[in-house]
Amino acid sequence: MGKSATFFMAVTLATPLYAGQYDGKYRPDHDWASGWDCETTAMDGGAIEFTGDKLWEVESLCTLSNPTQIRDMNATLYDADCANEGESFKQRLLVMATKAGVAIIRDGGSVYFLRRCE
Repeated sequence: MGKSATFFMAVTLATPLYAGQYDGKYRPDHDWASGWDCETTAMDGGAIEFTGDKLWEVESLCTLSNPTQIRDMNATLYDADCANEGESFKQRLLVMATKAGVAIIRDGGSVYFLRRCE
């Protein structure tokens, strides 16, 4: 095996699995969100979606990095580099699996409960 193949395998094996366990489309877990569209992503009234290391929300995109599993909680803490309406910002967020979907807890204390789209 050549040096480039060995390097490729080492990088591939060392690359963390990001949001894979959360991959999918979600909508707010509230009565007022019953009309949300689970087909459209990242638009008003559309789904919130995890794909790999990306979190697509209403008119925003976050790239998730440095996943840290939280012991005994089925949750992961991420560093997020986000862009929303032309503004870039960094934040920490915790994603935790729930019976219905996920909870997202952001620095500053905001909590979102999301139900998995069916």
